[in-house]
Amino acid sequence: MKRLRFFALLLAFALILSLCSCNLPGRGQKPKEYTDMPRLSDQIGMHDDSEGYHIVNCVDFSYPTGYEANRTAHSYDALENDKQREIYRKILDGVYCFSDQAGYYEGEYAMRPLMFDGVNTTHNEVEFVLIAVLDDHPEIFWMATDFDLWQIKEADAVGVTLNAYYKAAEVVEMMQRLDGSLSGFFSEMPRELSEYEREEYVYRYIIENCVYDEDVSKDGYGDSHPSIYNLCGVLVDKRAVCEGYSRTLDYLCSTLGVDTVCIGGVADTENDEDVDSEKSGLHMWNAVQLDNEWYWADCTWDDWDEDDDLGDVFYYLNVTDEIMFKDHTVDKTYKQITRDEYRGLDTYLNTFVPRDCTATKYCYYLREGVTLSAPDAEALSDGFVSAAEKGRKSLIVVIDHDEYTPDSFANALFEGSQPYYEALDRANEKLSGVRLDADADAVYYIDDDRKMMIFEIRYEEIIC
Repeated sequence: MKRLRFFALLLAFALILSLCSCNLPGRGQKPKEYTDMPRLSDQIGMHDDSEGYHIVNCVDFSYPTGYEANRTAHSYDALENDKQREIYRKILDGVYCFSDQAGYYEGEYAMRPLMFDGVNTTHNEVEFVLIAVLDDHPEIFWMATDFDLWQIKEADAVGVTLNAYYKAAEVVEMMQRLDGSLSGFFSEMPRELSEYEREEYVYRYIIENCVYDEDVSKDGYGDSHPSIYNLCGVLVDKRAVCEGYSRTLDYLCSTLGVDTVCIGGVADTENDEDVDSEKSGLHMWNAVQLDNEWYWADCTWDDWDEDDDLGDVFYYLNVTDEIMFKDHTVDKTYKQITRDEYRGLDTYLNTFVPRDCTATKYCYYLREGVTLSAPDAEALSDGFVSAAEKGRKSLIVVIDHDEYTPDSFANALFEGSQPYYEALDRANEKLSGVRLDADADAVYYIDDDRKMMIFEIRYEEIIC
């Protein structure tokens, strides 16, 4: 929920600049195997160059074995010309070069200036490229979107000073802690998972191991640490907001070979009583590509209260345009926005947005739930068995018949022979090691938009 801010400083002086090159691996580069890769904590550090700037080592974080990264640089591909691509590459090299000088905004630090040829380079254009860099490289967690720009007409050049949220020594320490968290995550992750299973594993991990920072929604930025917007907030501090959630999903999924991008926009909860109103407004989520089809995914909105009995139901994992756009609006891209609209912009700015998210093959609630066209006790029992074997707290029932609404379908499940309770009895005959509480009152929730019901699953305590 972080907004873009703008500051342009016009100066007229000559700047002599020698750029550092840190050889950051591109997102398309094949990762090293985790077991063959030196530990980041053994390599990381910093040194000062001849001008006193702090240079943080550019090294890879830990990778898992068995999976090849898919870090497609969609935002780089969306750049419009060679000048923008040159700016992109120089920013990518320059983000590891730190200064101790305070930035214009409180709590930020100026970095080593960059020089670009051509005085016709605009503030808007540089910002677009900077956002493209951050979208393609969520591992650059310290970068702010604020920067200073000045024109040097005598030299036909433009100078840019980037800003960081942390000093170089802090970045070194945070990179070490982040790599420790990544090493633990990858070492515990099962091997030989499909792309969908990897995505679902990451999605669930973020939700189960991170809490949403409510203080930002209630009180504004306040004293919140900037890590709530990046990987460190989710993986190290275990507290973040939507930007941190989506950046982390992007990084982990891409590292595991699943093509993922971050999407900025607006979330509207005005007419949705089931969604936390604190999470409405300026928002960020993800688009994920599986089998060459794009889906929407919003793990922030699927992060229910930890005490909620439906905490393992994901409404927004791999949904279509039709579902997502009921309460999400995608912000414009740089190519779509006008110069007048850019002034006073109070939204995210997208660099790449996929088209036509219409596939349903990998929609979570369709795959993990049971689809019924009638109140069939046998089919419903299979759904309970599958959910219980996975240790789920709920069962999703998707209704695939035009004559039924969720309400009328619920009535049919509890009429006559009561197929709901019959299904529980049949499920218990098939299960071993766990038993469903068939005597408990049925508790279920209805989602009219998705035409589905969600049943709480109650288990009997088994004493051996």
